[in-house]
Formats: sequence, C-alpha cells, structure tokens
Amino acid sequence: SVFVGHNNFNGEIPLEIAQCKNLKEFQCDASHDIGGPIPSAFGMLPELTFLKLDTCAFTGTLPMSLGNLQKLSFLDVNSNDLKGQIPSQLGKATSLKTLGLANNNFDGSIPSEMGKLVDLEKVYLQNTDLTGDMPQQMCDLRNRGNETVLEVLWVPCEVTCDLDTCCTDCS
Repeated sequence: SVFVGHNNFNGEIPLEIAQCKNLKEFQCDASHDIGGPIPSAFGMLPELTFLKLDTCAFTGTLPMSLGNLQKLSFLDVNSNDLKGQIPSQLGKATSLKTLGLANNNFDGSIPSEMGKLVDLEKVYLQNTDLTGDMPQQMCDLRNRGNETVLEVLWVPCEVTCDLDTCCTDCS
C-alpha cells in the first residue's frame, strides 16, 4: 500500500508505478500540488483494489485502462480538473463498489456499460457537466427487489433521472 495524502509533495505520479505489480492500495488525496494526467499505468496493476486520488490537481481524461482492473473495488477521483467522457471501459472493472467522479468537468452521457457493475454501492457524479438520460441499466441496479445494492446514485440535475426510483439525489 502507498498512502501519500495530505502532504506538500508536488509534481506527477511517475509512470514507473506500473512496476509495482503487487500494489493493492494507492491513496493520494488532498495534495493540491500533485497533478498532471492520471497515469494509464494504474491499469497495469492487476492487484489494485483501492485507488483514491481526490482533491488534487489531476487534469486530462480518466484513463480507459482503469477498466482492466478486475479487483478494483474503490475508485475516487473527486474534486480534480478532469474532463472528457467517462470511459465505457470502466464498465469492465466489475468489482467496483464505490465510484467517485464528482466535482470534475466530465461531459457527455453516462455510459450504459456502467450498468454491468452489479456490485456498485455508491456512485458520485454530481457537480460535473454530464447530461442526457440515466441509462436504464444503472436504474436496474437500484431496483432489484430485496437485493438492492446501489444505495447512492448522486448525479448532476442535468441528467434525466427519476429521483423516486433511480437516482438518490442531484446537484
């Protein structure tokens, strides 16, 4: 595990992170001088279960390679300066339970592939530039009778989503 949050480090995460094949947890949060692009090399870490990169200075797009992480259960990139669309490949990270993408500049629609993440418990997409309709596949994760797993689905109010049966909040 690597925990380097709440510090005065600056710069970017080195691409050599890809050499840490047994890395299970990486946390760098509330470090406003660490930024640049999120290395796609994170997608080459097959044992990674926890990736927390919130409240830093990350820019660019969310790497498609994060979809390669079959063991990833927690992904939080809230409160950065990320942009572009949410990669549909993220729907392949089937162990995800918590997904935090809020307070960024993501745009476009929410990929229907996200509905393949049947273990999702919490999804934070608020305060982004996402628009369009919430995919029915995501709503289905909230409407599974007694097997409801998805407890939080917080979206921008510009996303069309029923707050009674699908999304839990909007802002």
